[in-house]
Amino acid sequence: MNSSLQDKARELLDGNARRGSGYYYVSPSRRKYPHQWSWDSSFHAIVNCRMGRVDLARDEVSTLLSKMLPDGTLPHIILHDRGLVSPAGRAFRKYYWPQPDRSPLVQPPVVALAVREIWQKGEDIGFLRETLPLLESHFEWLGTQRRFGNSNLVSIFSPWECGLDHKPGFDRLMGKLARLPFGLYIALYTSERRLARLNFDSAEIVSRGYFNVREVLFNTVYALGLEALGTMYSVIGEGSKAEHFRVRGENVGKAILEECYDSASGLYFDIDVRTGKLIPEPSISCLMPIALGGMPKQGCEALVRHLTNPDEFWLRYPIPSVPKSSRHFQPEAQRYLWRGPTWINTNWLIMEGLKRHGYYELADAVAQSSRELVERSGFWEYYNPLTGEGGGEKDFGWSTLAAIM
Repeated sequence: MNSSLQDKARELLDGNARRGSGYYYVSPSRRKYPHQWSWDSSFHAIVNCRMGRVDLARDEVSTLLSKMLPDGTLPHIILHDRGLVSPAGRAFRKYYWPQPDRSPLVQPPVVALAVREIWQKGEDIGFLRETLPLLESHFEWLGTQRRFGNSNLVSIFSPWECGLDHKPGFDRLMGKLARLPFGLYIALYTSERRLARLNFDSAEIVSRGYFNVREVLFNTVYALGLEALGTMYSVIGEGSKAEHFRVRGENVGKAILEECYDSASGLYFDIDVRTGKLIPEPSISCLMPIALGGMPKQGCEALVRHLTNPDEFWLRYPIPSVPKSSRHFQPEAQRYLWRGPTWINTNWLIMEGLKRHGYYELADAVAQSSRELVERSGFWEYYNPLTGEGGGEKDFGWSTLAAIM
């Protein structure tokens, strides 16, 4: 690994770290995003862990899980320091959120991968015994409160929940407001207000026919998290739970491969639960099933063909959040995010999947490109896949993943 890049990553993570009474976490950025975000925090823990700072990773994950809601919801945003919230922000959250210091929405459960990483580096059985019941509570909540019909896949109720906030496939699901200039932002907040009026009750949300999507990236991370739970329960000698989560993870993986698959393209698309139909809009999510252990060789080869196509995803600095061939491709994020720029966190997930299936040279190419982006421009929120120029917030936390790739 590049020791110089790791030194810079440590400096950034320490600079973004926030400590207080009973909490420690690394904020995504110092200015715009000072709070704790669920999947950002999990990525930060993985980076710290792989750089030998297991104690910091353990503290970050423990802080995140300590704010889980009683029903098992793991908030996607946690406000530890109310002084960092503007008066308008406090009023907004008081009106929208049942608990004003934490969101009732969720994000991809990367936290299970972070806990497994901490175990692998620290071999702390006590930490596993303390943490696994909390992880189990969250994954059981996902499997009951967000699973509908006969599918093993779980739903998101807002684009914010998959982390890819403005992914083009969501546009037509967000209503007429989204068609106005910058209207998608209004539509997102309006959507959350509707959910708040229903007290974020899953059954009510479904019955009203609101946004309800089985998103591919979210479900891929969910499947990987279930697999990780199975591994960790095996470590502490709880065989029945290990088998339970292992089988659930396999079933979710199979559901992604069967239900989200588009035979015409060889890609995997989100499902609009209201219609039962695929949302055939290509994005980085379509490649995520490469991370699944059950992905057959033929499926891997099809995804790799898309990944390495210079007219789609294999640009100068891969992997763009939507392919170059998409009418939504914007290499510089102009109005909305996740419509063209390359992001280091999704690069890391796909790189890990490529390694899992033996595509080591391709995985190394993704890793090398990611490191080059950071060495060239610094740790930015995202990058132009054509020029390598950084964009969004500077000194962005999860881009330190490049230092461990």
